[in-house]
Amino acid sequence: MKRVMREDLTPVDKRSIAMGISRAELSRRSGVPIRTLESWANRSRKSPDVYQLYKVAQVLECHIEDLIEPELAEKKNLEE
Repeated sequence: MKRVMREDLTPVDKRSIAMGISRAELSRRSGVPIRTLESWANRSRKSPDVYQLYKVAQVLECHIEDLIEPELAEKKNLEE
């Protein structure tokens, strides 16, 4: 099934779609299990492993911070 860009997608999905990388390809290239990527997309896993995020960020040519949920970044800014 081809994923399409939508506003409610996670930053990982948005970036991978923009780069033309499927979840299966992202999983293969990063070494992160596809089920883990799917749980991030479904937002059923709230605290991604930093090392896994790092490996995904390398494939997507970005920083871990670019992949963190915008709500978490916004919450952190409000707390400061």
